[in-house]
Amino acid sequence: MAPYLTLGLCLHSVFFVHSLHAQTVTGPPMVLKPSSLLQETISGSVRKELPTYLQSDRISGETNLQIFLDGQTVIRRGDVLIKADQIDYDQVLDLAKARGNVFINAAGNTYQGTAIEVQLDAFEGFFTQPEFFINRNKMRGKGERIDFIDPGNFVLHKGEMTTCKRKPGPNWMPDWFFKAEKISFDTEHNLGNAQGASLRFKNVPVMPLPAIDFALNSARKSGLLPPTVGVDSAGGLEFIQPYYWNLAPNRDMTFTPTIWTSRGVRLLTEFRYLEAITPQPPFQGVMRFDYMANDNLRDSRRWAFQTSHNGMPYPAFAGGALGLSYNINRVSDDNYWKDFTSTDSLGVTRLLSNDMNVSWGKGFFTSNVAVQKWQTLQDLASTSNYISPPFDRAPQMNVKYSRANISGFDFMLDGQFSRFETVRLNNCLTNYLNCNAQRAVGQAQVSRPFVSPFGYFTPKFIMNSRSYQFDDALSTSGQTSASVSVPTFSLDSGVVFERSSQFLGRAWTQTFEPRAFYVYSPYRSQNFLPNYDSGANAYNFASIFSENVFGGYDRIADSNLVTVGATSRFIDPNTGAEGARLGLAQRLRVKEQLVTLPGESAAKAGLSDVLGGATLNLSPKWALDSTMQYNPDSGHFLSQALGGRYTPGSYRVVSASFRNQTNTSGVPQSRFVNVGWQWPISDAWKLKDEDLGEGRGLGEGRWYTVARMNMDTLRNQMVESVIGFEYDGGCWLGRVVKERFQIAENLARQKLLFQLEFVGFSRVGTNALGSIRNNVPRYQHLRLPATTPNRFGNYD
Repeated sequence: MAPYLTLGLCLHSVFFVHSLHAQTVTGPPMVLKPSSLLQETISGSVRKELPTYLQSDRISGETNLQIFLDGQTVIRRGDVLIKADQIDYDQVLDLAKARGNVFINAAGNTYQGTAIEVQLDAFEGFFTQPEFFINRNKMRGKGERIDFIDPGNFVLHKGEMTTCKRKPGPNWMPDWFFKAEKISFDTEHNLGNAQGASLRFKNVPVMPLPAIDFALNSARKSGLLPPTVGVDSAGGLEFIQPYYWNLAPNRDMTFTPTIWTSRGVRLLTEFRYLEAITPQPPFQGVMRFDYMANDNLRDSRRWAFQTSHNGMPYPAFAGGALGLSYNINRVSDDNYWKDFTSTDSLGVTRLLSNDMNVSWGKGFFTSNVAVQKWQTLQDLASTSNYISPPFDRAPQMNVKYSRANISGFDFMLDGQFSRFETVRLNNCLTNYLNCNAQRAVGQAQVSRPFVSPFGYFTPKFIMNSRSYQFDDALSTSGQTSASVSVPTFSLDSGVVFERSSQFLGRAWTQTFEPRAFYVYSPYRSQNFLPNYDSGANAYNFASIFSENVFGGYDRIADSNLVTVGATSRFIDPNTGAEGARLGLAQRLRVKEQLVTLPGESAAKAGLSDVLGGATLNLSPKWALDSTMQYNPDSGHFLSQALGGRYTPGSYRVVSASFRNQTNTSGVPQSRFVNVGWQWPISDAWKLKDEDLGEGRGLGEGRWYTVARMNMDTLRNQMVESVIGFEYDGGCWLGRVVKERFQIAENLARQKLLFQLEFVGFSRVGTNALGSIRNNVPRYQHLRLPATTPNRFGNYD
């Protein structure tokens, strides 16, 4: 016992003295020494200095010349490990020759085979009868021979590769594999190249690929993208072969030729750019051009052009920030919106905005000059479907100065000048056909918020002044100019009460938040003025507590309104999450509102419609949302909206909504039912599965159904429908989707989409995934790109 006691006392003395020393001596904090060996990529200069570790049952040879290892042999240097039955290592040439059950781990990538000859520093050599696994994209394969060029490059001869995991059995064959005479891998730049290749699915050739470049991960790579084949109700059979050109890290182009059997050849070109200057990117944008030399559907040339740009060409111009943005959209003819309806087509709407904006701001001051022009696509087959072209703004100038909390007051000054022009035929004979004109607007606002933890009280005063100069005299008054000024006073107030409560067996913090809002604006005659940008605000909880029932500047309502409402919320006291919200609000119009929009009658004094709303999120699985607008005079609900979502687990979601609009007589005006879902078919009644992680699905061998349907039940017509199926094969995904979109009352477009996704490699077919993503609410992709693992993640 004495030796152990002595040793214990010595150790105690060492640590005790060190402890006393640590208490009395201070210095800089300990910093870990950086090591080049922990870098993701070991440089060549560092690799040459690394030691070589040998391990074997038996070792023989000559010192500093040649070493022979026999039995469970191991050589390790840096990120390279070699295991084999036998290894001959020439120290002069730094050459290792291994035989029998050879296994290599090089920076996480593994290789197995019968024999290898490789220089350790340069990692140059060859491997016979190899099998390999690339850690970056989980690609595995085999071939007759691998030639190692350097640590990041190797060439596979007469090989094949797949991302399918090997299953037990001597006759196993992957569901899909890529086969080629020669495949070159550049793991440093994530690039691959194959010669004499073919892609096989279920051992059936999908397509020949004489020469192809591909990426080893999701990085961009110039070359042909997978072709797609589909069926379109207007174009017939379609074949699409995109080509991607990676011009620079911040610029690229995509050329997408399409062949339609019924319509001809179409070329879509897209150019994207992102110019970066430290510390933030000053501008970015995209340009697209769609062109058909002759469309057999119309026997004419068709084209569409779209470009958008946003950025700051001079971030420090005149001491402030100068910005530039534009969005240009043009098409060749009025029928374009009917004939090009897919999501990748340009100009699929009937109103195409073309605008440019130059802005400048400094501190509390902002300004901009904008131009907006419209291209209106008319329905040449139906005059009842005519659209009145909106007014162009050429130009519109805005200035704003705002300050907050100046001795408790908030100030804001707004100014705007607009030139309104339109190509519609009118001569200002009525108020409904507005004249081209110039309008100047000035608005000043001051408020004094009083805020406390239990509530707030905010008086506000607004003065709005505007003047008009008309190109033609108004026939109703003969005026060529007009001006009007409207003052507005408002008072907003609210309090918050809280209490602890129990609801559905859970503890909540319940709030009761009453709110009162008063606004007064005197009557100023405005109904004779043309209307360029004003419209009735949507009746909701945001607009009911606002100073003006109209949006825009052409109508300031004469208001004498009192709005009262209350909201009650149920808040989880532990997380702060809102479990439920209930709200009611109603206006009292003290006097008749005389200012109206063209074609509308005055709003009567009295109580307005009752606005109600409720949201429930008591469980992560369930979510409900509803709003309603009730007219007490007629006893009818003028507007009803109810939506819900059920999400019991990953890849299981059902959402539905119902919207109904009626008039004061109770006659329905519109009624829509919208339903969407994603749900596994294999275990349809099972509400939850083992969570494999985001983007991993629920396991291979499962079918899923996906859909979104929007139906006009009043007209018994399906407005939009996207219905499809997905199959998870583990290393591949299959999709089939049918789209149907109602373009006009008697015109619909349908499309059938097929797609095969070879996980970690490529997709073949039409863009069914894009259609599902764009239409199915809360859709979860069965496979997301895996993050690139570091070399230590597969360390031996």
